[in-house]
Amino acid sequence: MKEIKEASLSLSDEGTYIAKLPSGEIQVGEKALKPMELLLASVGGCSGVDVYHILKKKRQDVKDIKIFVKGTRREKHPKIYEEIEIKYVAVGKVKEKALEQAVKLSVEKYCSVLAMVKPSTQIKVSWEVWEE
Repeated sequence: MKEIKEASLSLSDEGTYIAKLPSGEIQVGEKALKPMELLLASVGGCSGVDVYHILKKKRQDVKDIKIFVKGTRREKHPKIYEEIEIKYVAVGKVKEKALEQAVKLSVEKYCSVLAMVKPSTQIKVSWEVWEE
């Protein structure tokens, strides 16, 4: 069965909306969270959930995961991201090979947000482990 998600938006200020979602409300627009910045956060959040769960299944001692996402937009409209760089930093007793496998599985198979942007955007990833 297909999963259906919904959002409703209401104008709250000039160029700014209140978005109501099943998980809560946020302000989006000119005087609030910018939609294209939210896309970067969505990429990091979606992939980060995958990476965390894969590392836990691999019995890695993860204390924290830091994700840095940077997007480069083209100059002409629509100003889509031409490139997105994602850096994953696993903190704890994590084997680098386990982190590499988790990142690749997320980027290539599991992350729905990345699957949506990949056809039009070059994705670059890197990773490293920081011991406590």
